[in-house]
Amino acid sequence: MRSVGRLLSILALVLLTAVPAVPAQRIHTVADGQTLGAIARRYGITIEELREANQLPTGVRLKIGQRLLVPSPGEVARAKRGAAKGITSDTQVAATDRAEADSPGAADAPAPVLASTGDSASPKTLTAAPEPSSSASDAAPVAPPDDTSSAAPAPEPAPEIAKRPTPKADRTAVPAESVSSATHKAKVGARRTHAVGDGQTLGKIAKRYHIKIESLCGANGIRRNERLKLGQELTIPNGDDDPIIEEGPPPGSDERDSSDRHSDHGDSNAMQELSVPGAGPVYYYEPTGTGRLSMRPIVVYLHGRGGDAQADCRRWARVARRFGWLLCPSGPTPHNAGRSWNNNWVSGQHAVMGAVQALRNQYGRRVQLYGNTLVGFSEGAYVAMNVGVRQPRTFNRWMILGADVSYWGGSGLEALKDAKSKVRRVVLITGGMDMVVDDTRTVAGWLEKEGVPLRIQTPGTLAHEVALERMTGMYESGLRWLDRGVDGPGATQARRR
Repeated sequence: MRSVGRLLSILALVLLTAVPAVPAQRIHTVADGQTLGAIARRYGITIEELREANQLPTGVRLKIGQRLLVPSPGEVARAKRGAAKGITSDTQVAATDRAEADSPGAADAPAPVLASTGDSASPKTLTAAPEPSSSASDAAPVAPPDDTSSAAPAPEPAPEIAKRPTPKADRTAVPAESVSSATHKAKVGARRTHAVGDGQTLGKIAKRYHIKIESLCGANGIRRNERLKLGQELTIPNGDDDPIIEEGPPPGSDERDSSDRHSDHGDSNAMQELSVPGAGPVYYYEPTGTGRLSMRPIVVYLHGRGGDAQADCRRWARVARRFGWLLCPSGPTPHNAGRSWNNNWVSGQHAVMGAVQALRNQYGRRVQLYGNTLVGFSEGAYVAMNVGVRQPRTFNRWMILGADVSYWGGSGLEALKDAKSKVRRVVLITGGMDMVVDDTRTVAGWLEKEGVPLRIQTPGTLAHEVALERMTGMYESGLRWLDRGVDGPGATQARRR
């Protein structure tokens, strides 16, 4: 009888752990007219994955406001494979021991030995994701060339991580707090997004995820009293101490000390530097001209692969400062003599939004949070195009230098459809001698199709470069048109709209 009881306990535990677990990293609220196919395409997964994650039968009809769990691409398959391998983790071994201890005669029977795989303790790299990437095109775009060369460099090999042997399971003590701590560490960086449902408020959403309203506002660059829209996607920080952006007073507040508000931040004409947790150095200039001490918009410049944000910020200062603050984040990865965005718009978005909030924290209401301009060249154009469609309220004006069709992919175009009503103007500039000039014209067609006000320039003497010194008027005219919808004297452009 003792043997039968022990076997039944083990069998029950195996059946429970064999159920595929699909972590709910994202929740999508169904809008009018949406189908399973459209939702699956938006997030870069298959209909079968979406249906299985939500246990939906074939041919089911969705309802407006229905909430769907959205797994990561391939997540369901991985969960199935993991379940097929059986019990492998130390936590499961300890759980088996506890089940045996509760069964009759467990003290008299020898404990069964459960095998563990050699991969269970192998280190893995986790990438922070404020916004979901929904297609292969987003995850691995065609690599743009360096600023200094028209040929794309070979990708740098990833550093080799030594494989550590799997430690033997401690069958005598696996405290619950250790398990929860390990689980928390494994989830750091794997942030969720929340699609706003009917009647939901910031307070309700914050309470649901056990975070403060200020943390939710800061992670999304919104004000506490802002009205949410049905289906609006919000990034959910892992906790109040999750540094999605630099900590400080919430947007729109004046909770800074008066001595800090009026402190001397240095020479207003000199380039200054900000620090954003988890991102490279950020350089900036204060605005010039009349009203520079009042609220002014931001011009964010994103360099190309191998670019130097500090040097580029100096170059753009003489053109951009009259239109507002000039903010120049750095890519997170060293590349040759400069830095790279590592073909990852998610980390780029973290750097950009963190830089905007850090500047706001420093200067308060002098910094405009919404209706700003995003400028990107080459790999920086890839980041700018993806951040722009996902943060259209913060950046509703774009100047894309060297636009490539591979920079958006399926999910980017889907996001463009959602963002088009918020985007005020877009300027595309690509040299006639640049190898991506035809792609830029295709991107112009995409924008035109969605009704986005557009201006495209393809000067025949320009290659894959930013010719600020040689063609200053072209860039200045583009920024002026983005700012006010008017062209400066002597401007030359080919307007598509």
